[in-house]
Amino acid sequence: MAASDPTPPLPRRRSAFDAVMAGSSLPMALLIPLWVALGRTWFGPAGWLSHALAFTAGPLLAVVMLLAAARITANAAAYRPFGAPRRTSLLLLGQYAAAAGFGFLLPDFGDGAGVHGSVLSRLAGEEYVGISAGLANPLGIAALGLTVAVLVTAFRDAARTRSLQQAAAGHAPATASAR
Repeated sequence: MAASDPTPPLPRRRSAFDAVMAGSSLPMALLIPLWVALGRTWFGPAGWLSHALAFTAGPLLAVVMLLAAARITANAAAYRPFGAPRRTSLLLLGQYAAAAGFGFLLPDFGDGAGVHGSVLSRLAGEEYVGISAGLANPLGIAALGLTVAVLVTAFRDAARTRSLQQAAAGHAPATASAR
């Protein structure tokens, strides 16, 4: 909300969970892609996949997550108390869990000893590389789907907030589709 905008903040019931999720969306938009792309290198495995993710999926994920986080934070600031809508908060939590799990389970392979495996296989043993690979794919798909869902929801929430602000200012009535 701009400083010259006379529209007062909209009242809404929010919990600490909603405020934390909205407030953490910007830092997590940088930390989650970093973890997905390079997290396993902190535990040893650093093969060709880490390099590929660092220059492809990591930056793309960061851009999409930053777009959504900027909308979520701006939208949350339009309400008192500060907070994201509950569905957005739950989608963010699911996105973080799926992406963190993906980064934890995604195995990496490369030349030489000690450059293959996942974080799980480094912590629990090499016999868990197959389990890591099998579980990483569904978590990666879930993380991607939830990332898109968060982005779409963030833009829909912003449109709803604009509609409610206009209705509160007397410019136009809020429509049922703005819910």
